[in-house]
Parts: sequence; structure tokens; C-alpha cells
Amino acid sequence: MRRLLSQAPAVLPMRSAGFTMIELITVMVLMGVLAAVAVPRLMDNDPQYRSTAEQLRSNLRYAQRMAATRNRDVCITVTASMVLFRIAPSSGTGVACGATVLTPLDDSAGTLDMVFPAGSPMSFSPAGNFRFTPAGSLANNAGAALPTSTISLLRGASTFATFSIERDNGYVLATNF
Repeated sequence: MRRLLSQAPAVLPMRSAGFTMIELITVMVLMGVLAAVAVPRLMDNDPQYRSTAEQLRSNLRYAQRMAATRNRDVCITVTASMVLFRIAPSSGTGVACGATVLTPLDDSAGTLDMVFPAGSPMSFSPAGNFRFTPAGSLANNAGAALPTSTISLLRGASTFATFSIERDNGYVLATNF
């Protein structure tokens, strides 16, 4: 019996010569998911549009806070090529806005105004006027409350980013970028 066992051929362990099919399929699925998520973000979002959208969101939020802290209306004028920020000289309903709103650093060279050069593919929509009241809410130029409003940043004919401004508290919510 001993002799029979010793003469039996030895079983050699299998050597792995590459990747298994499961490993290859897993890697391919992961690469597909990454490509589906990452490539559109990298190719579609031009840094100039993203920067402009972030700047507009920041400027709108700053204007709302400024109205509340200075107890004055901050007027916003939106046209296709610009968004202008002006502050009222005194508190009160319907007071005309005149002075340019400076950046938080209050340097003489910087304002919150955003103006696109002629021929720029970027634009704002819809055109109109509204104001942040000292209570932080959204109103028209006569001081009457407005419903939730939106401003869109357009790239050509398509919307790149949308900014919703809440009626009661002036909160600015940015979407689509």
C-alpha cells in the first residue's frame, strides 16, 4: 500500500497566469461608472461659467446680508448682459437706490456689479428689478413682497445655472452647476 501511494503522480498547484474574468468585469464596470460621472463634469463645465455662477451666488447672498445689517434696501437690476447692485441712502419703503455696493473689503476698485463684455456667450435671464429689504425678504421696487424669484445664467441658449431667491428670507439657492 505504501508503494502505491508513493508512485502516484504528484498534484502540482495551479499557477495564476493573469486576472480572472470576475476581476476584469469588475474593473470594466468601475471604469464605466467613472467615465459616466466624471467625463461630463470635466468636459461640460467651463471654469469661466462655474466661476461666474459662484460669484453671482456669493454677490446675491452678500447683498441680502448687507440689506439686513445696514437696515437699508439693496436693489438688484438684472439685464441680459449685467447684474447691478445698488444700496438705498436711507431706510424706508420705496427709497431709490443709488450708491454702488462695494465688495466686502470695501476697496474702491471692487463692486458687486457683474457686466459681460459685448459678444460674450454668457447672459442673465429674466431681466427685471427687485430688492432685498432690511428684513431680508424679497420685494419689488415699490416695496411689495415678491414670490420666490429666479435668475438664470445662460450659456448661449441653454441654462448653465439657476438661482432661486426665497420670498420670505431672501435665501439664495443655486442649482444646475
